[in-house]
Amino acid sequence: MTEIDSRAARFTGRRRFLRQTLFGSAALFIAPHIPAKILRPQAGRKTIPKLLFFTPEEYTVMSAAASRLTGFPPPDGEPGKTIDAALRADKFLSTEDPEIQDQFHLLLTVFNSPLAALFFSFEFSRFTSMDERAQDGYLQGWMTSSLAFRRTGFQALKRLSMSMVYTDPRSFEEIGFHGIEAPGAAR
Repeated sequence: MTEIDSRAARFTGRRRFLRQTLFGSAALFIAPHIPAKILRPQAGRKTIPKLLFFTPEEYTVMSAAASRLTGFPPPDGEPGKTIDAALRADKFLSTEDPEIQDQFHLLLTVFNSPLAALFFSFEFSRFTSMDERAQDGYLQGWMTSSLAFRRTGFQALKRLSMSMVYTDPRSFEEIGFHGIEAPGAAR
């Protein structure tokens, strides 16, 4: 690689980094100043459990995202029948650092905002109002985005959802996990 090519590659990398940072910073700066009624989702669930961290709207967003990301259906109101990843995430996040809590509140607000969907996907709809196919496409857009803050937000949703489902003993049988065996234990 010549020196000119090397400089061009560094300049392109810097420009891409600045573009991602500027878009991400702008979105995160603007979101708190938009009226909450526009950004916040409408609660669509019949029964919402007692929450420690999420608002009812955030719980609905997290539940829908976790369902699409993990393949486990959202809870239907019958406790213990299915894994409620959003409720487990609520308990987990209630003990986290306040800065992480604030960032997660902001992520869920931006993620479900119809303005964000319009800006990123040219569709004026909340994530929770989309059908399953559209939700999958929207998640795909966040996962493969050229904007670092969207990819990072997707990873936060995915990792939290997966860890909440796959650390629940009710998921063990479905994934073929039968517990940890001691080394040298007879089968």
